Formats: sequence, structure tokens, C-alpha cells
Amino acid sequence: MSDAILQLPSVPEGLREAAQRGILIPFIGAGVSRLAGCPDWNTFADGALRIFVDQKKLSYSELAQINQLSPRIKLSLARALEEEHNIPINFQEILHPTGGHDHRQGRRLYQALSKLATTFITTNYDRWLDNELQQPGLSVTEEEQPTGTIEDSSRRILYRPQEFTPAELSRANTVIHLHGSLREPRGMILTTSDYLKHYSNDRSQNENRVLTLLEHLFEHKCVLFIGYGLEELEILEYVILKAGRGVSRPRPQEVRHYLLQGFFLHQEPLLRSLKKYYRRECQIEVVPFQRDQNDWGQLIDVVEHLALSIPSSAPGVLQKAQEMEDLLKEDPLNG
Repeated sequence: MSDAILQLPSVPEGLREAAQRGILIPFIGAGVSRLAGCPDWNTFADGALRIFVDQKKLSYSELAQINQLSPRIKLSLARALEEEHNIPINFQEILHPTGGHDHRQGRRLYQALSKLATTFITTNYDRWLDNELQQPGLSVTEEEQPTGTIEDSSRRILYRPQEFTPAELSRANTVIHLHGSLREPRGMILTTSDYLKHYSNDRSQNENRVLTLLEHLFEHKCVLFIGYGLEELEILEYVILKAGRGVSRPRPQEVRHYLLQGFFLHQEPLLRSLKKYYRRECQIEVVPFQRDQNDWGQLIDVVEHLALSIPSSAPGVLQKAQEMEDLLKEDPLNG
């Protein structure tokens, strides 16, 4: 694949084939929800801390002193304050300040995602993927904007690890919140200790269903990562490498999954380096798009372009039969 950075990238043949076979699963990161009006990581963490400033449990002086810490550390401090003072953090208000799906750009992006696939995995906590957003009717005037009052259809929403089974990856109209959901704020994976526990690979105790799910995902599906900026690749790498311990490793030149990533034109050397790294270490092909004109907003055009080029297909009979056979092989009760 060429290193040219285009506004609308060409569709890799492997990605097109996966969509036709019905095994394509988008893996959605925070960059997608940010385009729909949700805060970035730092603003999210600051919002959690400001709740305790408003409640006089944290001074402005203390807030200023911890301002330069990483979002993960800030969230750990916010969790500690939440437990100490028994004041719940209103994550719903932080992530959805308007209360609904009335963000025009967000609706456009998530409507395009709905055409691309019917099963999703996300590391986001917000509610944007929880409904299949319907297209609005034609407006009489330019000023009329779509709002959350349009009747949207709900997806199956899974966010507790005990609900994570490989079979869920083949169910339509399903979203798996890998790091928890607003529906259960106490279960959201926020702190370093949360991550370590969530991805613990000590199987001397009980099975880690998170890792089992990810192993099956990376082994049997084609994953398209969307919404992971360069500053968030550390989280993505952690998820991929932790899950990869039980996955058969193909040859370095073989590609299984894809990563949509925005670059400026002057970043071609960085693109070449990242393509080599992800192909060799993770069997992931970087699919670049150009940010020079629209910055990250270009991602919306790119997702719409993909939705038109490779719309979702239902898995065929042979594909379903193969998946059932694979699941039976993996079941220890059928060994």
C-alpha cells in the first residue's frame, strides 16, 4: 500500500474482503466521541476533579498543583476523593453535557459507522454507540438540524466482563464497552490499578473473559481501529499486546487488522515508521488520511467514504459454521 497521505484513502483489499464476509468489527476510540462533543482525556479528568472543587473538598491551589499530572493519575485521585467523601462523580454530565444525541457532527459520524458494521467494540464509556442513529428527514431550511428527538433504535449493550463471550462478536446490533459504561459508573476502567486487574493474565484462578474475548476477536475477525490518535496509541498497544498472548502469530508481512490514522502531509517519515512498526509487531496495516484541510474532522468524511465503499454484510452460512466449529474447539468441556 502506498505511503501517500490522501484525504480519502484507498480501501485495502483485505478490508474490503472482510466487509464482504461479514467479519469486520470496528474498534472505536476516544477520537470518535470527541468529534461528537465529548471531552478529551485531560478535560474528562479535569471535569471529575472539579466536582470536588465545587463541593469544597479540593482547593483551587491543590487543583493547580496537580494540573500537570497525567489524566490517568488525575482520575485515580478523583476516584480516591469520591470514596473518601462519598460524593459520586457525575460522569454522564461530563461526557454528555447536552444530555442527548443532538450534536450534528456526531450524528453524521455515528450514522456512517452504523452503515459500516452492526457489531462494535469500544474503549469509550459514552452512550453514542448504544443506539443506531436514524437518518433525519429532509429539512425545509438549512437551519433545521437533526436532534435527539428522532426515533433511534437501541443496540444490545454489554459492559460487564462476565457478559463477554466470543459468541457476542457474531451478534448483530451489539456494542461491547470493553472498559465499562456510563450505565454502571463504578465499573468503569479508569485508574492504573483498574487496567492491571482488567487485563490480568493469571489464569491460575478464574478465566479472564476480557482476554478470551480479545483473543477470539483478533484471531477470527478483522478489526478496524477508528479514533485512536497518536497520543492514545499507548492504550491501544496495551490492549493488542495483552490479547495477543494466545493468538497464533502470522508472518510479519501478513496483515490481519487495520488502523485509520490521520497525518499531516509533512509527517510522511513518521507514517513510514509507524507502518513498519504496526505491521511487524501487531499485524496491523495503517490506513492514513490527510488532516491538513479539516484536521481530525476529516475522519467523518473518511468513515462516510468507507461506509459507501464497503457497507456491512451479514456473515455467510459457511463463515458462521466455521466460527461455531472454532468455538467448540475452544470450549474446554468439549476437549
